[in-house]
Amino acid sequence: MFNDNLDRDTVVHRFGKPIERATVGRVILTPSSKSNNQYEKIGASIANTDNIYEKVKQLKNGDCSQAVILVNRYDGIDLPDDSCRILILDSKPFFDSLLDRYEESCRANSDTINIRIAQKVEQGLGRSVRGEKDYSVILLVGGDLVKFAKSPITSKYFSSQTRKQIEIGMQVVSFANEDETEKDEYKVLTNLITQVLKRDEGWKEYYVEEMSSINSEVNGENIHYILLQEYKAEKYFLEGDFDKACEIGQELCDQFSENKFERGWYLQQISRYKYQSSKIESNKIQKVAFQNNSELLKPKEGINYNKIEFINQNRTSRIQKWLSQYKDYQEMMISIESILQDLTFGVRAEKFEGALKDLGDAIGFVSQRPDKEIKKGADNLWCGVENQYFLMECKSEVLETRNEITKYEAGQMNSHSAWFESEYGEALCKRILIIPTRNLSYYGDFTHEVEIMRKANLKKLKNNTKNFFKEFSAYSWREVTDQKIQEFIDAHGLDLKSLRENYSEKYYKCTQ
Repeated sequence: MFNDNLDRDTVVHRFGKPIERATVGRVILTPSSKSNNQYEKIGASIANTDNIYEKVKQLKNGDCSQAVILVNRYDGIDLPDDSCRILILDSKPFFDSLLDRYEESCRANSDTINIRIAQKVEQGLGRSVRGEKDYSVILLVGGDLVKFAKSPITSKYFSSQTRKQIEIGMQVVSFANEDETEKDEYKVLTNLITQVLKRDEGWKEYYVEEMSSINSEVNGENIHYILLQEYKAEKYFLEGDFDKACEIGQELCDQFSENKFERGWYLQQISRYKYQSSKIESNKIQKVAFQNNSELLKPKEGINYNKIEFINQNRTSRIQKWLSQYKDYQEMMISIESILQDLTFGVRAEKFEGALKDLGDAIGFVSQRPDKEIKKGADNLWCGVENQYFLMECKSEVLETRNEITKYEAGQMNSHSAWFESEYGEALCKRILIIPTRNLSYYGDFTHEVEIMRKANLKKLKNNTKNFFKEFSAYSWREVTDQKIQEFIDAHGLDLKSLRENYSEKYYKCTQ
């Protein structure tokens, strides 16, 4: 939030590289090992199961030249005093078990999920302060985590103390941005950190005064009631009283009549309960659940694909509509950072494909995930501009060292290209395979014209998108005209011609 230039990668690089004769510890807490390569390249020390206690001991003994990376260690590790004066929480935590991850993907905005994420974040925040006299500076980086901490929709799940600390952090950002004497944003940040670490009396007085004004806790009676009802329904189900389980499930559905995603989730639970007594009725209920929330399990029958059609609405109007959901430029840029952060090789397919859909919406396309929504067709499909379609198949979890596109992956692309033709006929379509390599296996072939988006072009698309949205910093959403938005689109290579020609390349067919 300090400055657009201080994004996640910049902060991680600056604070993660070795510092000779460092006297205080720097610890970076990450949700997964996916970013370990990035940290190793800048000289940080990765703590794993075998060496974690040795790494912590080194910090406590004053060996602080290397930043230490803790992967998914939000609790159980104590880093008091000088062993950790700077703690960085890198990106929003996610769940370990497949069941929890599935539930998160289906009901990402539910109270149940957000409370659990907030608890993990708070556990992480507590690693570096282990006593009343202890202190540290904590940096939150990664668009998804900053968005979670800042948004009123999700920040309410934190304790009152954490909410107040986040509020103080945002006030400090505001004060720093008002100070025009220092133009280097990184120096502004490090000067503030130095004030804390040197126990500046003005800072301490301000902090104590703010923390003394903490409001009372938010009432959590509603979530307690919902959790109790969920427990009762599962208990009846396990005891074989399926009708009673369905009855409680219906009560929960009725509570969320205005929230189709949560309503769909509870309908799916009813479908599961009903399956024991009537498979036909169960499928009917699951069909309604899926219609409410396409993230859920697809019913065995009864789901039809709704094609996205060319809409006679200009692209700039859709961009304005997308912008209007944010109250200011800063909030919008945090959302963009979150989207772009997930568009990185190594990110889980579910998050990558979701981010690509969100990107399409943000830059004025009608965006869809057919494979996710109907379990058939392309990973991502964009439309809405001059009846031009972009069909994209994503391989974000493929290792960057992979040398070839396999026969199976080529076959997937062919299948999805055929699906597009069956649904859209001869509509103009650009087919892109997003994968780290452009070499097609000798044993594979494409049946349609396909181009490849590798790391460099993906990065170019992300950079151009970020620079496009940075143009709005000097405007209010209502003031910016369609003509001005079109100027921004053209200037940053997001016009239709550039999207067709500048972000993908021909594949190379390997010889035997």
